[in-house]
Amino acid sequence: MSVTDITTFVLLVQNEEWSGAAATATQHSARVARLSSNISFSQHLEDNLQTLSTHNSDQDGRIDGFLYVPDLLKNDECYNISKQYIPANVTRQANLPPTDFTLVGIVPWINTQCTLEYLAAARLDPCRALIFYLPDNNTTQPPSANSDVWVLNDDGAWKSKFQYPVYAVPGAVGKGLMHELSLYSGNMTSVPWGHEISELPEIDPRDYVRLYTRILTSNSATLPSFWVFLVVVLVIALLTLGTISASMHLIQRSRRKSLQRRVASGEVNLEALGIKRLTVPQQFIDQLPLFIYTSEDQSPPASPEPKKKPTETISEQSGFQGGSSVWTRHMGDGSYIPLNNPTAQIVMIDDSTSSPDSFIVHKFLPYTQPTCAICLDNFEPGITEIREIPCGHIFHPECIDLFLGSNSSLCPLCKESALPIGYCPTKVTNAMVRAERNLRKIRSTVMVHDEELDADSERTRSRMRNWVKRNLFSQTPPLAAISYTVLLQPQPVFMTNAMPTRFPVQDDATAEMMEAARQELVEQRIRELAASRVPIQDPDVIQERERPQWKKTLLAVFPGFF
Repeated sequence: MSVTDITTFVLLVQNEEWSGAAATATQHSARVARLSSNISFSQHLEDNLQTLSTHNSDQDGRIDGFLYVPDLLKNDECYNISKQYIPANVTRQANLPPTDFTLVGIVPWINTQCTLEYLAAARLDPCRALIFYLPDNNTTQPPSANSDVWVLNDDGAWKSKFQYPVYAVPGAVGKGLMHELSLYSGNMTSVPWGHEISELPEIDPRDYVRLYTRILTSNSATLPSFWVFLVVVLVIALLTLGTISASMHLIQRSRRKSLQRRVASGEVNLEALGIKRLTVPQQFIDQLPLFIYTSEDQSPPASPEPKKKPTETISEQSGFQGGSSVWTRHMGDGSYIPLNNPTAQIVMIDDSTSSPDSFIVHKFLPYTQPTCAICLDNFEPGITEIREIPCGHIFHPECIDLFLGSNSSLCPLCKESALPIGYCPTKVTNAMVRAERNLRKIRSTVMVHDEELDADSERTRSRMRNWVKRNLFSQTPPLAAISYTVLLQPQPVFMTNAMPTRFPVQDDATAEMMEAARQELVEQRIRELAASRVPIQDPDVIQERERPQWKKTLLAVFPGFF
C-alpha cells in the first residue's frame, strides 16, 4: 500500500512513575494529549513521499507510533559513521515512556551495511514502520523503489524479509525531523516552549513530551477492494464471453460438417438453392460415359441361332404409320411383343452370340432427346459422339464439358447436379450454413401454410376429380385393353460402341475454321444460358462487401451471431 500522508506532532504523555500504577483505563487515556501547534512542532507531508516496501502494512491504512532512532552497538562501525548524520541527543527507545506504545523509526540511508544494521535493529523493537531519507538537502521526491539507490545486493529480498513497511522522505525533510527529535528527547523544561507547557493545568514537569508520527496509506478496505471487484467482474465477463464464443464455434463447426455431409450425399444442392456457384472438376467430367448416338428405331442385330434367356426388356421402336413410336416387350424366348399393337406378329431375335457391334445397357428414358440442349444441333445417328451425365441427359462432349467445367454443375435441362455422390465441391463456410438454414426455415413455413390451405380444400378437390373421372373419362382407351401390366423399369437402349469412320475433310483450314466457329457458338450459347438464370447471391461475397469491419470481427469471435 502506497504512502499518502505523514503527519508528525508533539504528544504529551503523563509519567506513570509519579502518578501511580493503579490508574484506570479512562485515566490512562487522559494521560496522553496532543499539544497545540502554537506551542509545539507540527508537520504534515502529502507530496514527495515514496513507498519502498509494503510488507505487513496494516489493512486499515493507518500506521502510528512514537518517532525514534533505532539503537546500534556503540562499538559498531556504523554507529561511528552515523554520528555525522544523527545528533547525539536524538530520541531513542530509552527516552520514550516505558509503555507498550508502538514506534516509527527514522534513519539516514548511508550505505548497504549500515542500512541492513538499522533494519535489523528496528526488527528487535516494536517498530510499526521505518522511514529512510538520503543524507542530502534535496526536497524532491526520492527515487522509486526499483531504483539502484535502494539496492542492498540481495535482489530485493530485504523488502520482504523484515516484518514492517519501509518508506522514504526527501533528504531535507529527514534532516529536519532528525533535528526535531534531538530537541524533544529530554525533560519538559528542555523542549521548545517547555516553560509554557509546564504552566498548563494538571501538567507535571516530569511528564514526557515526544514526537509522534502518523502514516496514512491507500485504504485497502475500500479502493483496493473496488479494483479487486472490478478485476473479478472483468475476469468473469471474459470467461463467460470465451465460453459463449467457444460454444458458438463448436456449434457452427458441427453445422458445417452436417451441411458438408448432406452436400456430399446429394441431399442438399448449394447451386440449386442459389447459395454458391459450383463447377465440376475436369477429373469427374472425364469419367462421364461417352457413346455414339443411335436412334431409338434401330434394333439389336439378329442371329440365325436363337437361344432363349430368362430376360424381359422394353424398348421403343418406330416404323408404323404416322411415325408413331411402338413400345415392345422383349420376352425370354428371344421375341418382341408390340405393346401398343396387339395384332402385330412376334419377331424372333438372336441374342445367343455377341457381334462386333455390341450394345451398352443404361437407364431407360421415358422421353426422346434428339437435340443437344446447349448448341441446339441435332444428333446424327451412328455419327454423333455424345456424353451422358448422371441425370440421363445427353449432350455433345465439347458442349457439356465446357458448360460443367466453367459455368455450372447443374444439368442445363433438369437442373440436377452432375457432381458425383460423396464429393463436396467447395469448402462449407458459416455464411453458407446461415443461408441454407434460412432457406430451410422459409421452405418449412411455406409448406406448413400450404398444408393448411390443402386441408381446407382437399375434400372439394377430391369431389371434383371423381366427377371428372366418372363423366369425362368413362371410356377405356385402346391401350387399356391389354390384359397385362408392364412396369417401367431400367431397360437397355441399344447403342453401338463402334466408332464409325467420319467423312474425311478435304481442307484442313476449312475444318479449323468450322471448329472455331462452332466453339464460339457453344460459348455464346453457354453465356446465354448463364444470363437466363437467376443470379446467385454468394453469402461470403455479400458478407465481405457489405458488412462493416466491426461486424466482421464480431462474426469471427461469435459465429452465427447475426
